[in-house]
Amino acid sequence: MTEQKTILVSACGSSIGLEVLRSLHQANLPIRVIGTEVSWWGKRVAQQYCDQVLILPHGNDPNYLMSIKETIAEQSVDLVFINTEPELEAIVDSRDEFGVVMSCPAEHGLRACLNKQVLHDRLAGRALTAATMVVHDQADLERAIETLGIPFWLRCAEGPRGRGSMIVEHADDGMFWMDYWRRRDAADDVWLAHEYLPGRNLNWTSVWRDGELIAAACGERLKYFLSQVAVSGVTGNVSHCQLVDSSTVTPIASQAVRLTDEIPHGIYAVDLKEDNLGVPKVTEINARQAFRPLLYTQAGINFSELFVKVMLWQNEDEFDPAVVKVGLEMIRGMDFEPIFREPKTGGAS
Repeated sequence: MTEQKTILVSACGSSIGLEVLRSLHQANLPIRVIGTEVSWWGKRVAQQYCDQVLILPHGNDPNYLMSIKETIAEQSVDLVFINTEPELEAIVDSRDEFGVVMSCPAEHGLRACLNKQVLHDRLAGRALTAATMVVHDQADLERAIETLGIPFWLRCAEGPRGRGSMIVEHADDGMFWMDYWRRRDAADDVWLAHEYLPGRNLNWTSVWRDGELIAAACGERLKYFLSQVAVSGVTGNVSHCQLVDSSTVTPIASQAVRLTDEIPHGIYAVDLKEDNLGVPKVTEINARQAFRPLLYTQAGINFSELFVKVMLWQNEDEFDPAVVKVGLEMIRGMDFEPIFREPKTGGAS
């Protein structure tokens, strides 16, 4: 494994992008790293981990698709990490035309990762997800109360970080919330009502190659930044998390991925929440690294390094889940580098 490869990391100054960069930096691979950013400050934050950082349009910009394609060609990129939903949404229609290895799935799987209604349709009838209903108006919300009980979870079908999420106990509150978002910027959004799941909030990140699960691990979200000012109590930006045993989650999450995508290939990050019996239910699948990539790296499973090795050098080393430090905690602050605390007792993932 001596031939140098060129890796592109999008949104490299973002929270996730920066952790992907740090994970690649720790890997010490023979790679040249090109970062892309939308701001001067994002570029400045990330440039210590990159050979070069380029300014590209935001994923929402009509020029983004052409810009990322031109950058890949001009820089002779071998592998691309796409790290934000707007960028994934920008490329989904053209995903299968990219002649380069990408961290996100092919178009069929990517569409389900970007739309929760599509995902739930593909998983329907398998008892893998919370009971779910599409809601449009007051009557639908009242039916949701009758069917799902109260409280139930209301959210937009599209978007990251719990976009539009709210715990609903009264139909009037849910109707006000949907109207607010429709007036604000989401007039065409599909809204979903979900069975409320009170248990642990989990992430299961995995690497797949040609339908084969290569490696996976599981983490638990414990606290969020600014949760006290969020209507739902969830902001999607984790401040405290830990690695947990994945043995009971892997069968559920891996089945969900296989039902979502015909031949899983790439990185899939499955979010799950436990019901009142402690059974994990799938809430969404991200077509990128989500949760905290650096926690996984510090715990012994560097997904960024692993993906590069598996895809570019056809690494055949079998992943040993026993190396993962179950119980390792990560504490993040707005004004300090992440802090890690070793588990008090050992264990296998």
